[in-house]
Amino acid sequence: MKKIKPHGCIEKPNTDGKIILPIGHYAIVNCRNKPNNIYTKISIYGLGSCIALILFDSKNKVSGMSHILLPKCQLNKKIEYPHKYADLSANLLLQELLNRGAIKKNIKAVIVGGSKIFELDENGIGINNIKAIKNELKKLEIKIIGENTGGSEGRVVIFDTKDFSVYVRLTRESNLQKIKYS
Repeated sequence: MKKIKPHGCIEKPNTDGKIILPIGHYAIVNCRNKPNNIYTKISIYGLGSCIALILFDSKNKVSGMSHILLPKCQLNKKIEYPHKYADLSANLLLQELLNRGAIKKNIKAVIVGGSKIFELDENGIGINNIKAIKNELKKLEIKIIGENTGGSEGRVVIFDTKDFSVYVRLTRESNLQKIKYS
């Protein structure tokens, strides 16, 4: 396998304290020493068949989110943005959290997305993305404690690093709904 260079990390929020993740990008936030109680919110707008993968260690206050486009990378291709692929993103996001002080046994996952937006989507890319990310998290022994996946509508997802809560709004809805964790 080719060496993967992890492009696409966004660590600095905008002036509103938000990070908006484009496809193939990820964000890591370490809240252990936050001055002035300012916490970052990580968002994805227009999430369709893509997956928002959120991993966090609430005890050590380290978290991350990636914006995944496809279930699997093709090994014969140059990989500039590995977080576009479920099979690479889960591993890389986990490693980033561990490198910043998270402890694996404390890390939990929340997944959002995987819609079938287009009627002509015969391949079921959204469903394949859901299956792929669940498979990767199972291999890594990371428990999924919250999920808002499938359906036929796009979503907005917001992850609040202050309390590790995740909010989702479907395109037909006007209000964000908090995902309940198991």
